[in-house]
Amino acid sequence: VPPQRWCVTRADLLQFRRIVQQFVAEGKISPTEMDDFEVTDNTIGPCIHTVNNQLIKPLTARAGNPSWALMLHPEGLECDLFVTHCWQE
Repeated sequence: VPPQRWCVTRADLLQFRRIVQQFVAEGKISPTEMDDFEVTDNTIGPCIHTVNNQLIKPLTARAGNPSWALMLHPEGLECDLFVTHCWQE
């Protein structure tokens, strides 16, 4: 699947937020020395490094190590908007 098809939908992003909140509530995502987020704060949660290490990497590893987008959409999706991100918050 070409990289330009490694996309997620708005619904996927909303679901991802719910998954992160659920993992925090269940203690599956927890504060670290580098990210001492407040588990009861439903507005500002863990940083992406924490989410990546405690949620994304383990779940995608179980699925054979695809990207999150390809795990959700193995054939890829047509992208009509690109939003970039930065790993250094």
